[in-house]
Amino acid sequence: MKYIGPFLRINIINKNNINNQMFHLSKETLKHLTLQSHCGISITPNDFIKHSSDIDINTIKDFYPLLCIYKKANPKLITQDNTLLWNEEKFKKEINIFSNSLMTLSLLELVDYYSSFENIDEKNFNLRNIYLRLAQKQLEFYAANLRNSEGVFVDKIDVSESLIDKTKFEEKSKKFKYSDQALLMCAYYKYSTYDNSKIGMEYKNFSFDILNMLIFYKEELYELPNSELLKLCIAMNIFYDYSKELMAKSLMLDLSDLLIERYKLQTSFNSKNKLENSCMLYFNFEFMYSNSDILKFKDSAEDVYSKLLQLYNDDLGIFVKKSDDKKIKYSCSDILLYLYSTMIHSTLHEDRSSERIITEIFKNQVINSGIILSWPDTPNLNNAERYRNYSLNSDDLIDDINFRMPTFSTPTNNEFASVFIKSIQFNKKKGTFKPYKLTFDSSKNMLIFFTSIYYHNHIKVSLEEF
Repeated sequence: MKYIGPFLRINIINKNNINNQMFHLSKETLKHLTLQSHCGISITPNDFIKHSSDIDINTIKDFYPLLCIYKKANPKLITQDNTLLWNEEKFKKEINIFSNSLMTLSLLELVDYYSSFENIDEKNFNLRNIYLRLAQKQLEFYAANLRNSEGVFVDKIDVSESLIDKTKFEEKSKKFKYSDQALLMCAYYKYSTYDNSKIGMEYKNFSFDILNMLIFYKEELYELPNSELLKLCIAMNIFYDYSKELMAKSLMLDLSDLLIERYKLQTSFNSKNKLENSCMLYFNFEFMYSNSDILKFKDSAEDVYSKLLQLYNDDLGIFVKKSDDKKIKYSCSDILLYLYSTMIHSTLHEDRSSERIITEIFKNQVINSGIILSWPDTPNLNNAERYRNYSLNSDDLIDDINFRMPTFSTPTNNEFASVFIKSIQFNKKKGTFKPYKLTFDSSKNMLIFFTSIYYHNHIKVSLEEF
């Protein structure tokens, strides 16, 4: 049964609605990608539930959970036996450590969320057990298949010739990224907090092996390019948030001091230098201030944020990257990380002046730009997620606007997956957007989904606007 809402509705959207919509999009799309898309190497249902009596997979159609996700795919779905499926012929079978680590971290963050449904909603709580089991299987797969001869994680290519052949991999490059190791350090540690068995202890020890490796090679970390250093610092902040490990905090402080030094050396703020990096720089300074209470990080965060705000065009209701070209290219991560920069600042600093900017960017650069292809449907009325405090009481019914915009198509309606395409173009003269690359890029999407879920779980927002 669906709640269709009143005939007339004043469609006013606020920051809390946007947070809830983005969380709904992220968790439902992640569910589809990891359990049903086949966009990667899967584990059979029987192998998945082996030795697990607390998991029910019968509630999920076409259940083939991913051990890893491929780098790229075509988001246009195809119909086969009256079922919408991803086109497996369009998969780019590279396995990227960055996207896979964020996928597993997102699942583990959702374990926290679905744990709250225990003794309230059996179907939702079952997802908690499925995701925890899947995260364990993914981490096991990464350790066995995605490392080089030196034991570090590297991007690989699936060169298996058919589904029935034994899975074969080739290294995409001999190089590895310290930030990839650090993100998986977070994932192995996070999993260990749920598992008191031998596996949990092994994963915890493994995460500390990675931490010790990062500390041992600290001098090399100081030479990393900015984009790599930013991701490494993000990972260190996440790890410290999970573990409160003082060795991690010490390294995190050293690397963040280096970020400040490099930032001060910039003579100007140039948005051509990857806007994504500027947003990550802001995230890092905010997280460092939260984790250390050191004022220089707060001051640096405010300085970066003020420069990000200078990109916002009040007349257009969008942020405009500096460019002399007639058309401006935006990646999906540009748009969503900028949106989350404004949301984080508004929430942490009670900055009401940013709230109008948040709603305008969401409506104009997320909803109306074509960067997102469809949106998951609203949960049914018998789902506890539809109610405040999961009460199932009609007086506590949460409005549809906290799940999706009413005019947006679902994947079933328009036969596109609810994912972000890689990039769009803005025509300055016409003031319009159009798709630039109609491609699903798992690295960019997993970055967005993890950011959304982590924000929802860790940065508190008021529920009074439900």
